[in-house]
Amino acid sequence: MSAERGNSLVAVALDPARSVVVEACAGSGKTWLLASRIVRLLLAGAAPGEILAITFTRKAAREIEERVVDWLRLLATRDDAEVGQFLAERGIAADCDTLRRARALYERVIAAQPGLAVNTFHGWFLQLVDAAPLSSNLAGATLADAGSRQFDEWWQSFAATLKDEAGAPEAGEEDAGEAGDDAAGERAALAQDFVWLLAEAGLDATRRLVRRGFERRAEWLACAGDADGSGGIDGVLPRVLDELRERLGVGEGAMALDDFFVAGWAGDFHAYLGLLEMSELDTDRGLAQKLAAALADALADAPADASADAPADTSADAPARRLAGLCSALLTASGTLRARKPSKALDKRFGADGAVRFLDLHARLGARLLDCLARQCEERAYAFNRRIGAVLRAFLAHVDAYKAARRQIDFVDAEWRVLQLLRDDATAAFVQARLDTRYRHVLLDEFQDTNPLQWQILLAWLGAYSDGSRPCVFLVGDPKQSIYRFRRAEPRLFAAAADFLAREFGAARCEQDATRRNAQPIIDVVNSLFLEEAAFRPFREQESLAGALPGRVELLPLCGAEEGDEQAGEAAAAPRAGLRDPLREADSEPVDSRRRREAERLAERLRAMVGVWRIDDKAGGTRALRYGDVMLLARSRTRLAEYERALSAAGIPFDAASRGGLLGTLEACDIVALLEFLILPAADLQLAHALRSPVFACTDEDLLALAARREAGWWPRLEALAAAGEASPHLARAACLLTGWRIAADRLPAHDLLDRIYAEGEVLARYRLAVPPAAYAGVEANLRALLLLALDQGGGRYPSLPRFIDELRDLRDADAGDAPDEGAIEGDAHTADSGRVRILTIHGAKGLEAPLVWLLDAHAAPRGEEAWDVIVDWLPADAAPQHFSFFGRLAERGRARQPLFDAEAAAAEREELNLLYVAITRARQIFMASGIAGTRDNERTPYRRLEAALARLDAPLAHGDEFAVAAPAAAAAPQAPAAPSPEAPAVPLPRIGERRAAPDAAERFGILLHALLERRTGRAAADGWWRALGFADADYRRVLPVAERLLAAPELRRFFDPAQFRRAWNEVELSGADGGLRRLDRLVEFAESDARDAPDGSGDGALWVLDYKSSTRDTARLDAYRAQVEDYCRTVAAVFPERRVRGALVFADASLLEVC
Repeated sequence: MSAERGNSLVAVALDPARSVVVEACAGSGKTWLLASRIVRLLLAGAAPGEILAITFTRKAAREIEERVVDWLRLLATRDDAEVGQFLAERGIAADCDTLRRARALYERVIAAQPGLAVNTFHGWFLQLVDAAPLSSNLAGATLADAGSRQFDEWWQSFAATLKDEAGAPEAGEEDAGEAGDDAAGERAALAQDFVWLLAEAGLDATRRLVRRGFERRAEWLACAGDADGSGGIDGVLPRVLDELRERLGVGEGAMALDDFFVAGWAGDFHAYLGLLEMSELDTDRGLAQKLAAALADALADAPADASADAPADTSADAPARRLAGLCSALLTASGTLRARKPSKALDKRFGADGAVRFLDLHARLGARLLDCLARQCEERAYAFNRRIGAVLRAFLAHVDAYKAARRQIDFVDAEWRVLQLLRDDATAAFVQARLDTRYRHVLLDEFQDTNPLQWQILLAWLGAYSDGSRPCVFLVGDPKQSIYRFRRAEPRLFAAAADFLAREFGAARCEQDATRRNAQPIIDVVNSLFLEEAAFRPFREQESLAGALPGRVELLPLCGAEEGDEQAGEAAAAPRAGLRDPLREADSEPVDSRRRREAERLAERLRAMVGVWRIDDKAGGTRALRYGDVMLLARSRTRLAEYERALSAAGIPFDAASRGGLLGTLEACDIVALLEFLILPAADLQLAHALRSPVFACTDEDLLALAARREAGWWPRLEALAAAGEASPHLARAACLLTGWRIAADRLPAHDLLDRIYAEGEVLARYRLAVPPAAYAGVEANLRALLLLALDQGGGRYPSLPRFIDELRDLRDADAGDAPDEGAIEGDAHTADSGRVRILTIHGAKGLEAPLVWLLDAHAAPRGEEAWDVIVDWLPADAAPQHFSFFGRLAERGRARQPLFDAEAAAAEREELNLLYVAITRARQIFMASGIAGTRDNERTPYRRLEAALARLDAPLAHGDEFAVAAPAAAAAPQAPAAPSPEAPAVPLPRIGERRAAPDAAERFGILLHALLERRTGRAAADGWWRALGFADADYRRVLPVAERLLAAPELRRFFDPAQFRRAWNEVELSGADGGLRRLDRLVEFAESDARDAPDGSGDGALWVLDYKSSTRDTARLDAYRAQVEDYCRTVAAVFPERRVRGALVFADASLLEVC
């Protein structure tokens, strides 16, 4: 895009005197435009309180507000040249008067009362509810939770009332009045409807239907058609059913069967039967027998006037039974017409004229049967909606009564009540006057995420203005990024709002199709992909303003099944012999080998790229790729566990805070177990859990010592062991701390108690020691999130520990939407410098960006249609929905509503494309995608669409630049490997094709010695493990004596004998101050004891760093080895500043050289 076009956009979009609609692509600076317009409005003299900016998330609102304030601070504090450049970028000439006014803006905005309003839609609605007149009965309303747990409570109480009604006396009893009879009859009918739904759909589907209706109750209420919504809940159902009955073409009774079995209906069937009986084919003769039996059943006991063909059996199911018999002769088991085509064989069986007659009868009778079946399906759909509609109406009334008694509303209530206030003649003038006197400039961000009810609210407000008093409206968004249909977002509203503002407010319409974020190769793929997608139209070709920024789009080959996978899967799925001992054997989860390979390939490729590929550093230079530059995206979180396992196994740090997963994390379970013990000392299992956690770090031997005692419970055993002085240091510490915490648990609120536990128990420091460095940031965030939960949970309604524990138990069983999320890593967790890969859903990544974006599981098929749901037809130009109905099984939806389902499917496909667009445009320079091969290929997956787009660019699997790579580091000495790049905490894998010198004999000896010592002092290993590392048995026999000499040396025994130290770890990875990775051969922690008991110095509670060397101490590299151990000690000391850290070199001759 030329500079002239960019200046033109800025001049129009930021003009404070006119209304503007901006449709801008991803990465084009929509937030910059909105914040800049606020600055322009302030410079033009608008008071801060006259400006209302509305967006969709609190995070976005705070980002806008912070950006405006930061800019105003810049205008107040920077020199004239910088301020002048800032103003020029926004189309303002920097004369003396403008500079003076610009410098005064910061103070004016900060001190303004009322101040600048940057809010979410729901936050603004709640403000309007608070300001509603007293006559609206909204005074004192508080925001209520409408999540899954609250719905469950409402559902249970509602079902209980129906149970009571089902057992109540029938209407019409002698002691009941007429009004009581009517009410009792309605309640009995409602209970019957509910029981019918349970029998027809089942409990889960019935609950789902009511839940979906409750979530869409705003559209349901809007169906009443009243301008002010005064019809209420009771007035909705008749209107909904009237529209549905007209659309389906049905009546209140079984009209389809009545219309089928009319006088003379059987004549053509007899003629058809006669032709079938002429056939010599066994199939035809069998069908003839079925048809004859069906006709005989239908006409049995008919009146003497046979010409009437009126069946005498009038039982309720008789017509349906007769129809089924007729269908069996002409239709297939799947309900389609049996295939009959003209042929010489058919002419031979029936004669030429008979064949024509047969085919004509077959087609006409089949059409009659299919039409009758279709009409029956519509009648069942209507009856289904009548019953579920009655149940939903009663449920909504039940919920409204519950909330009214407590003066509560939720977000949907706030939307609906605000619309009522603006449409009701009695309150509209009051609310409109308050809005008129307050806001003169309205800015709407991310408008593609607006739902129809929110648009109707804006329309009721803006449409009430006269020409002279209308505010200026700025609307910005991008329909291509509308991905929130599950929140009722309607992207078509963007065009409707743009047309309205252009027509009524004279708004200018601007389009911005140039992005500042994405490199040109990424935009090439975007254009190649979406210009060819009919469902994505209209789509305008985009361009990049990133200049020569290198970029790349790459597809990895799909991971398919390999030989042996099928047999392994069958073996895993086969029933086990006998029962599983849950204490000794973990429950096995089915593993998709294809996904495991995709995850392993992901980790391998990231390790190969990080620290090697060079990317732009936004300052004109380049730097090596870091883990913090990587963003992994997935359609949903359901399959992320496999990828997280692969990243953990590869030592790659990542941040994947799962939604609703806090209480399922190991660290949260540890703390909850500790709290449960504090309120119930007899809880032996919780005590054992707490003792084994990193808070106390007790060993198996400690727990066995407790189990061997004879006191009644584990807490008395621990007290007795500590009192007798026989407890280990770990148990003694636990007994001391737990005694104090048990006393405090009766006196302190849950948050204060947790705060004390964290401080006295050194919880954060001990977890830092216990978990891998790559995982600690997430563990710390979860521990802090649990502490915050204790402060925030229930708004202070659960201050005591028992109540807090009860609430945690409820939250643990709640849906992900209600359960607390894992903690967000503090600080610069979402910057490249943090060194952590981010794992997000595409929805969660909205508004974010990264140098490298990787789309996981890109070959997953789009989600299919779901049964037992709601279908709503609300056109953007309409004030209310045209249609609202429920449907059950997909096969029972009928044909009358099929256009609505087709439109819904088209909208779902468009959103899938929107999700892909959002995913690709998060990447500044590199976009990659991977997936697994399915049993059936699907051309609609993101992978296939990307593949086709790359093919159109003549790039089968990759398009764009080959990124410059850093020169590989020189080979390190055998005993002193060079530290990895500080920009890459994990060591990169060698590049494919790279020549590397083979290790010499000394290097191989050292490698095997380290591996043998690790296995002898840590994890167990299978026989012959050294062969998997490429060593021969002879190599192992040469190294074994050296390892045994080290382990048996008296001077070294204290480092290898578990009885002489507290804890020890092999191959410990720590990150140094420079960001580089240190790998310690062995770290040993000693307990504090009397120096007389440990004259060798092991009783001072120190942490010892051991570094194995396959040489002797007379090596020429001794000084380098000393420096290396000193660096290791400084790194450990930074983690444990309160502990003494000592370090030593251990040589092959079993000699020890203490370094620090």
